[in-house]
Order: sequence, then C-alpha cells, then structure tokens
Amino acid sequence: MMTHQDLERQLSDRCEKLDLKQQAFDGLAALLADEQNRVEDVFAGFDPRDIKPVFEGFKYVIDQPHRPAVIRTRIRLYGPHGTDSFPPIGYYELETDFEGNILDDFFVMEKERYVDDLAIISHFRDMNQVLPPGYLKRNYIQYEYVAYVSLIGTLFASKQFNAAYRFVQRARVYLQHTDPAKFDQQYLQKSRHFIKMVADYLEKNNLADTAWPDKR
Repeated sequence: MMTHQDLERQLSDRCEKLDLKQQAFDGLAALLADEQNRVEDVFAGFDPRDIKPVFEGFKYVIDQPHRPAVIRTRIRLYGPHGTDSFPPIGYYELETDFEGNILDDFFVMEKERYVDDLAIISHFRDMNQVLPPGYLKRNYIQYEYVAYVSLIGTLFASKQFNAAYRFVQRARVYLQHTDPAKFDQQYLQKSRHFIKMVADYLEKNNLADTAWPDKR
C-alpha cells in the first residue's frame, strides 16, 4: 500500500521531471520584463528589478469537481531588502496539469511599496480643513496657489509622481513671488509643510524627474 510519503515523493519527482520550477521562474521573468506591466503599475510601486523571487514549493490539487487535477508551483516575491526579517510582498503561481501543460498563472501583489504616502495624504486632508473658503474663488490672489497645492495632493494620491512634482515646483515659485502676509498663516504653514513632505518623499524614493523643466 502506498504511503503518504511515497505519494509525495512520486509527485515531487514528477514536478522535477516536468521542470515546473524552471517554467515558473521563466513565466515570472517574462512578466517582470513586460514594460506594459510597469506602466499599468502591476508591481504596486515596486521596481521589477528590485523584486526578489524565492521558490516556495508545489501544491497538488487533485480532488476538484468538474476540473482536472493540477499542480501549482509558487514563487514568493520579496522587496529590495530581501528575505531577512522582511515579509513577502506577493507571489507568482503557475498552474499546470499533471502532464506539464500550462493552464493558468497568477501574479499577486500583497503589499504596496509606498505605504508611507498615507501619512502625506492624511496631512493633505488635515490641511484642507483650515483652508479659508474664499481662497477657492478665482478673484482671490491665493486661488492660484491653492490650485497648485490641490493638484499636488490629487496627483500624488493617483501616483502621478512626475506631474505632482511639477506642481511642487510651481507652488514654490509662486511663494517666492508672493507676500506671505497675504495668506492665512495656519493654512500657509500647513501647506508649506505638505509641499515639503511630498517633495522630500519623491526625491528620496527617486519617483520623479527632478530635473524636468517646468514648461507652462
């Protein structure tokens, strides 16, 4: 009678014979190299070159009503800090039948890289609580500045980092040429802090082209 260990050994030998581990790594490599996936932010803010794959193992799914038995080969994904003391950020899974034919594959990101941006967005909301309502009127001198700051927050939250940095530049230029006494001081202080938070964050993480000229 075949024991559980015998069955496990046979299945493991079959996976090795079908070279499923290498097939999974090849599938993942193709996905990471696809530029369109970067454009669509499939990698949740991570640079695909920084994603470190680590083979996790095989899973055999045999008892499935109306579906053939499958083998799932999983690769765990880690961020730029590697696997030491850092949890995985996602996984890639290749699903094949027991003949090695590919049925499907799955790429799942379980974490976003830029979780610290939540603090910036929170500050953005807090800052808007002290925004004088009159500044939203076009005939107020502060209207242009408020528009810049609002666009910084909106674009940053949408991960349009280059565009957000462009309006950081415009807001800074505006403040250089405008008397600070014309502003509500609480709003001015909070908005300046917000602009600095965004700029520091984008520069630190190399998320924006800081040399990009601001062509209006």
